Amino acid sequence: MPTVALATCAALPALDDDSRMLIPALHALGVEASPVVWSDPAIHWDAFDLVVVRSTWDYSARRDEFLAWADSLDPGGLWNPARLLRWNTHKSYLREFELAGVPIVPTRWQAAGSSVDLQAVMDGEGWPAAIVKPAVSAGARHTVLVDRADTAEGQALLAQELRDRDMMIQPYLAAVATSGELSLLYFDGRFSHAVRKTPAPGDFRVQERHGGATVSVDANRAELAAGGQVLDALAAETLYARVDLLPDAGGELVLVELEIVEPGMFLRMDGAAASRFAEGIARRLAR
Repeated sequence: MPTVALATCAALPALDDDSRMLIPALHALGVEASPVVWSDPAIHWDAFDLVVVRSTWDYSARRDEFLAWADSLDPGGLWNPARLLRWNTHKSYLREFELAGVPIVPTRWQAAGSSVDLQAVMDGEGWPAAIVKPAVSAGARHTVLVDRADTAEGQALLAQELRDRDMMIQPYLAAVATSGELSLLYFDGRFSHAVRKTPAPGDFRVQERHGGATVSVDANRAELAAGGQVLDALAAETLYARVDLLPDAGGELVLVELEIVEPGMFLRMDGAAASRFAEGIARRLAR
C-alpha cells in the first residue's frame, strides 16, 4: 500500500480537523496516510512514497529552517515542490503576477532596513485606510489596519518590523467587510469548490481564529476566469492551490494571495472535497 506523509507542525501533531479528513479519503483509495511533524529530526522521510505539506503553520517564524527541510527531500516526493514553497513564502511573488498582467492589490514594498513615512504614503496614494503587514507571514500575524487620520499604530509596527524584515503597505479594500474574500480551491490543477470569508463586525481579518466566518458559495464565470488567470500565469504544476480574490473599489477582482504552501482548503465545506484532494494525491503517486 502506498504511504503518504501529511506534513504538519508540532502544535498540531495530529493535523488540523480539516486536513485530517484526508486520512479516510486516502484510505478509501488504498493509500495509507499519516500526520508527521515536519521538524521532527527522528523522521525518515524517504520511507514515504509522497510527502504532502498540510498544516505546517509555524513555517513563517522558521522560514529558513522550513525551506532547508523542503530542499532536503526528494524533489519528486514533496508536494507542493520545494522551489514553489520557497517562491510562495515571500509575498513578493505578487509582483511577478502583476508583471504578467494579473490584477493585484496595489502594494508599496518596503525592504528590511528601510524607513517610510506611512502618513505620506497614504496621503500620496489617496488611501483613507491601509493594511500594514510583513512580506513573510501567515494568519494575519503582525498585521494592522490603519486609518489615515491616525497612523501611529501602523508607523510603530513599520519602525519595529523593518529592522529585520520586509514589509508591505496596501489599501484597505472595503469589499472584505461586505462581499467578503473569495477563495477558489484547486486540487491537481482542477477547480474543486469555493468559499467566501468575511471578518467579524469591526474587524478586518477573515481568518476563523480571529472571529471570521466562512460559507460555501458557487463561483460564477467571472470568478472562475480570474482564478484560472492566476494559475495560468503561475505556469507550474500544483497538487493544491488556493486563490484568494477581492473586488477593488471599481469592482474588478484582484489577487490578494495565491496560497500554495500550507493553506486551509476548507474540505469540510464541500462533501466531495476531501475525496477530490485524495484523488489528486493518488494521481500524483501514480506518476
